[in-house]
Amino acid sequence: MRRFLVAGLAVLTVSACAPTGGMMVSDKARALGGNLFVETTGDGQAQFLVLDGEITPETAAVFERVTIDAEVDGLVIAQSPGGSLLASHQIGRTIKADRMNTIILVNCISACVDVFVAGKSREMTEIAELGLHAATDTNISYEIDRRYWREMGFPELNEAAYRVPNDRLWIIDAVQAKRMGVATNILSARR
Repeated sequence: MRRFLVAGLAVLTVSACAPTGGMMVSDKARALGGNLFVETTGDGQAQFLVLDGEITPETAAVFERVTIDAEVDGLVIAQSPGGSLLASHQIGRTIKADRMNTIILVNCISACVDVFVAGKSREMTEIAELGLHAATDTNISYEIDRRYWREMGFPELNEAAYRVPNDRLWIIDAVQAKRMGVATNILSARR
């Protein structure tokens, strides 16, 4: 069984990954589908599961398959503009049930934050940001989101996010996220 690690990755990945085609994973990353990748350390000793891009139903399906086929400590979020609400909840519930960790390298916007908050340990690099807002269709999504965020332990954050129109963003930097208890640790992006 393959093992994907997360601990200590953020510093390594920020310095090792170069943007390629608008993405942050390295040219050597192995694409799994659904904007999920496997990065391997330079010495080949560890592999990391990385989300780099939009969260889609395919992302959730690939994530579920990977967590069944391999031991996954967590998910590194390089950058994500968000995406499918239901797919992000599916990924988040798996992360919470399996007690995985989450790390954000640069940004995690909208539905991506639903994935991040599910982590047992929720780390952000010092340059990372969260971006929150209300869902597009608040009539349908509000109750779904409300139930989910209660499960994750952050109902107040969800209520505050729903006060931000969906065409705007409430940006929370790493220091604010740690102060609010959303991030459990801030990692230095410097070596």
